Amino acid sequence: MADYTLYGHPRSGNAYKTALMLSMTQTAYDFELVDLMDGSNLQPEYLKINPMGKVPTLVHGDLVIRQSFDTLRYLVEQTGQFGWADWEEQARIGDWVGFSVDYLSYGVARLRFERLFGAGEGTDTYAHFKKSADRGLGIIEPHLGDNEWLACGRPTIADMSCYPVASFLEDAGYDEADYPNFAAWRARFEALPGWDTQLGLMPSDNWPPK
Repeated sequence: MADYTLYGHPRSGNAYKTALMLSMTQTAYDFELVDLMDGSNLQPEYLKINPMGKVPTLVHGDLVIRQSFDTLRYLVEQTGQFGWADWEEQARIGDWVGFSVDYLSYGVARLRFERLFGAGEGTDTYAHFKKSADRGLGIIEPHLGDNEWLACGRPTIADMSCYPVASFLEDAGYDEADYPNFAAWRARFEALPGWDTQLGLMPSDNWPPK
Protein backbone atom coordinates (compact mmCIF):
# COMPACT_ATOMS: atom_id res chain seq x y z
CA MET A 1 0.00 0.00 0.00
CA ALA A 2 1.51 3.31 -1.14
CA ASP A 3 1.69 6.46 0.97
CA TYR A 4 -0.35 8.38 -1.61
CA THR A 5 -3.79 7.60 -3.00
CA LEU A 6 -5.10 9.32 -6.12
CA TYR A 7 -8.84 9.35 -6.78
CA GLY A 8 -9.54 10.13 -10.40
CA HIS A 9 -10.80 9.12 -13.82
CA PRO A 10 -8.95 8.92 -17.16
CA ARG A 11 -11.40 11.35 -18.73
CA SER A 12 -10.35 14.09 -16.30
CA GLY A 13 -7.55 16.33 -17.52
CA ASN A 14 -7.10 17.69 -13.99
CA ALA A 15 -6.68 14.22 -12.54
CA TYR A 16 -4.22 13.49 -15.36
CA LYS A 17 -2.04 16.40 -14.19
CA THR A 18 -1.74 14.86 -10.74
CA ALA A 19 -1.14 11.36 -12.11
CA LEU A 20 1.62 12.70 -14.38
CA MET A 21 3.30 14.48 -11.49
CA LEU A 22 3.22 11.34 -9.35
CA SER A 23 4.59 9.18 -12.14
CA MET A 24 7.22 11.62 -13.38
CA THR A 25 8.57 12.17 -9.85
CA GLN A 26 8.64 8.39 -9.31
CA THR A 27 6.23 8.74 -6.40
CA ALA A 28 4.41 5.49 -5.68
CA TYR A 29 0.64 5.83 -5.46
CA ASP A 30 -2.49 3.75 -5.29
CA PHE A 31 -5.19 4.64 -7.79
CA GLU A 32 -8.89 4.59 -6.96
CA LEU A 33 -11.19 4.94 -9.96
CA VAL A 34 -14.07 7.39 -9.45
CA ASP A 35 -16.46 6.57 -12.28
CA LEU A 36 -17.68 9.92 -13.59
CA MET A 37 -19.88 8.16 -16.13
CA ASP A 38 -22.15 6.47 -13.59
CA GLY A 39 -22.15 9.33 -11.08
CA SER A 40 -19.90 7.66 -8.52
CA ASN A 41 -18.37 11.06 -7.82
CA LEU A 42 -21.71 12.19 -6.36
CA GLN A 43 -22.30 9.17 -4.17
CA PRO A 44 -22.09 9.56 -0.35
CA GLU A 45 -18.98 7.38 -0.08
CA TYR A 46 -16.94 9.64 -2.33
CA LEU A 47 -18.51 12.88 -1.11
CA LYS A 48 -17.09 12.09 2.33
CA ILE A 49 -13.65 12.34 0.73
CA ASN A 50 -14.41 15.25 -1.60
CA PRO A 51 -17.66 17.10 -0.82
CA MET A 52 -17.39 18.96 -4.14
CA GLY A 53 -17.74 15.69 -6.05
CA LYS A 54 -14.78 16.49 -8.28
CA VAL A 55 -11.57 14.73 -9.24
CA PRO A 56 -8.73 14.62 -8.52
CA THR A 57 -8.44 14.04 -4.83
CA LEU A 58 -4.98 13.25 -3.49
CA VAL A 59 -4.69 11.71 -0.03
CA HIS A 60 -1.39 11.60 1.84
CA GLY A 61 -1.73 10.41 5.40
CA ASP A 62 -4.32 12.66 7.04
CA LEU A 63 -3.97 15.34 4.36
CA VAL A 64 -6.65 15.53 1.66
CA ILE A 65 -5.97 17.79 -1.36
CA ARG A 66 -8.85 18.47 -3.75
CA GLN A 67 -7.53 20.96 -6.33
CA SER A 68 -5.16 19.86 -9.09
CA PHE A 69 -2.82 22.84 -8.77
CA ASP A 70 -2.55 22.27 -5.03
CA THR A 71 -1.61 18.63 -5.66
CA LEU A 72 1.16 19.78 -8.01
CA ARG A 73 2.49 22.37 -5.55
CA TYR A 74 2.39 19.86 -2.71
CA LEU A 75 4.29 17.27 -4.72
CA VAL A 76 6.89 19.89 -5.66
CA GLU A 77 7.49 20.43 -1.93
CA GLN A 78 7.51 16.71 -1.18
CA THR A 79 9.81 15.65 -4.04
CA GLY A 80 11.84 18.76 -4.87
CA GLN A 81 11.11 18.21 -8.57
CA PHE A 82 9.49 20.30 -11.34
CA GLY A 83 9.32 23.34 -9.08
CA TRP A 84 10.89 26.74 -8.61
CA ALA A 85 14.13 28.09 -7.19
CA ASP A 86 12.82 31.52 -6.13
CA TRP A 87 9.85 33.85 -6.29
CA GLU A 88 10.68 34.94 -9.84
CA GLU A 89 10.45 31.36 -11.07
CA GLN A 90 7.33 30.70 -9.02
CA ALA A 91 5.68 33.74 -10.59
CA ARG A 92 6.57 32.64 -14.13
CA ILE A 93 5.23 29.16 -13.45
CA GLY A 94 2.07 30.79 -12.11
CA ASP A 95 1.66 32.69 -15.38
CA TRP A 96 1.28 29.43 -17.26
CA VAL A 97 -0.85 27.72 -14.65
CA GLY A 98 -3.31 30.60 -15.05
CA PHE A 99 -2.98 30.35 -18.82
CA SER A 100 -3.91 26.67 -18.71
CA VAL A 101 -7.22 27.56 -17.07
CA ASP A 102 -8.08 30.71 -19.04
CA TYR A 103 -7.17 29.56 -22.53
CA LEU A 104 -6.80 25.78 -22.57
CA SER A 105 -9.48 24.56 -20.15
CA TYR A 106 -11.94 27.34 -21.10
CA GLY A 107 -10.86 27.39 -24.71
CA VAL A 108 -9.45 24.31 -26.42
CA ALA A 109 -10.99 21.76 -24.03
CA ARG A 110 -14.42 23.39 -24.22
CA LEU A 111 -14.29 23.44 -28.03
CA ARG A 112 -13.50 19.75 -27.99
CA PHE A 113 -16.48 19.12 -25.72
CA GLU A 114 -18.84 21.15 -27.93
CA ARG A 115 -17.69 19.37 -31.10
CA LEU A 116 -17.74 15.83 -29.71
CA PHE A 117 -20.47 15.90 -27.07
CA GLY A 118 -22.36 19.19 -27.39
CA ALA A 119 -24.23 21.09 -30.09
CA GLY A 120 -21.24 21.25 -32.43
CA GLU A 121 -19.87 24.19 -34.36
CA GLY A 122 -21.92 27.19 -35.44
CA THR A 123 -23.40 28.01 -32.03
CA ASP A 124 -22.88 31.10 -29.89
CA THR A 125 -21.34 28.88 -27.23
CA TYR A 126 -18.83 27.48 -29.69
CA ALA A 127 -17.94 30.96 -30.96
CA HIS A 128 -17.42 32.18 -27.39
CA PHE A 129 -14.90 29.48 -26.53
CA LYS A 130 -13.27 29.70 -29.97
CA LYS A 131 -12.14 33.24 -29.16
CA SER A 132 -10.41 32.05 -26.00
CA ALA A 133 -8.81 29.09 -27.74
CA ASP A 134 -7.57 31.18 -30.68
CA ARG A 135 -6.07 33.75 -28.35
CA GLY A 136 -4.42 31.10 -26.22
CA LEU A 137 -2.83 29.33 -29.17
CA GLY A 138 -1.69 32.71 -30.45
CA ILE A 139 0.16 33.20 -27.15
CA ILE A 140 1.69 29.77 -26.61
CA GLU A 141 2.82 29.03 -30.18
CA PRO A 142 5.31 31.93 -30.54
CA HIS A 143 6.46 31.47 -26.92
CA LEU A 144 7.41 27.87 -27.68
CA GLY A 145 9.22 29.06 -30.79
CA ASP A 146 11.69 30.82 -28.48
CA ASN A 147 11.58 28.43 -25.50
CA GLU A 148 11.77 24.65 -25.20
CA TRP A 149 9.71 24.75 -22.00
CA LEU A 150 7.04 27.10 -20.74
CA ALA A 151 8.95 28.51 -17.77
CA CYS A 152 12.39 28.53 -16.15
CA GLY A 153 14.17 26.90 -19.09
CA ARG A 154 13.32 23.40 -17.89
CA PRO A 155 10.26 21.18 -17.36
CA THR A 156 8.13 22.40 -14.46
CA ILE A 157 4.57 22.11 -13.23
CA ALA A 158 3.79 24.85 -15.76
CA ASP A 159 4.21 22.25 -18.50
CA MET A 160 2.36 19.66 -16.44
CA SER A 161 -0.58 22.06 -16.06
CA CYS A 162 -0.83 22.76 -19.78
CA TYR A 163 0.01 19.38 -21.25
CA PRO A 164 -3.24 17.40 -20.75
CA VAL A 165 -5.16 19.60 -23.20
CA ALA A 166 -2.38 19.34 -25.81
CA SER A 167 -3.77 16.09 -27.16
CA PHE A 168 -7.19 17.73 -27.68
CA LEU A 169 -6.03 20.08 -30.43
CA GLU A 170 -7.39 18.23 -33.44
CA ASP A 171 -10.57 17.16 -31.62
CA ALA A 172 -11.12 20.87 -30.96
CA GLY A 173 -11.04 21.56 -34.70
CA TYR A 174 -7.44 22.67 -35.18
CA ASP A 175 -4.77 21.25 -37.48
CA GLU A 176 -1.67 20.46 -35.42
CA ALA A 177 0.47 21.22 -38.49
CA ASP A 178 -0.49 24.89 -38.04
CA TYR A 179 1.14 24.87 -34.58
CA PRO A 180 4.53 23.18 -35.05
CA ASN A 181 6.11 24.67 -31.93
CA PHE A 182 3.21 23.48 -29.80
CA ALA A 183 3.46 20.01 -31.36
CA ALA A 184 7.24 19.86 -30.78
CA TRP A 185 6.79 20.84 -27.13
CA ARG A 186 4.19 18.12 -26.71
CA ALA A 187 6.64 15.56 -28.13
CA ARG A 188 9.39 16.76 -25.78
CA PHE A 189 7.07 16.41 -22.81
CA GLU A 190 6.04 12.90 -23.83
CA ALA A 191 9.72 11.91 -24.01
CA LEU A 192 10.32 12.74 -20.33
CA PRO A 193 10.84 9.79 -17.95
CA GLY A 194 7.64 8.67 -16.29
CA TRP A 195 5.26 10.02 -18.93
CA ASP A 196 2.32 7.78 -19.80
CA THR A 197 -1.17 8.06 -21.18
CA GLN A 198 -4.24 8.77 -19.09
CA LEU A 199 -5.25 5.11 -19.15
CA GLY A 200 -1.72 4.04 -18.39
CA LEU A 201 -1.69 6.10 -15.20
CA MET A 202 -5.39 5.81 -14.30
CA PRO A 203 -6.58 2.43 -15.57
CA SER A 204 -10.27 1.80 -16.15
CA ASP A 205 -12.12 -1.20 -17.57
CA ASN A 206 -15.03 0.94 -18.78
CA TRP A 207 -13.24 3.85 -20.46
CA PRO A 208 -13.19 4.56 -23.28
CA PRO A 209 -16.76 3.31 -23.83
CA LYS A 210 -17.03 0.16 -25.89
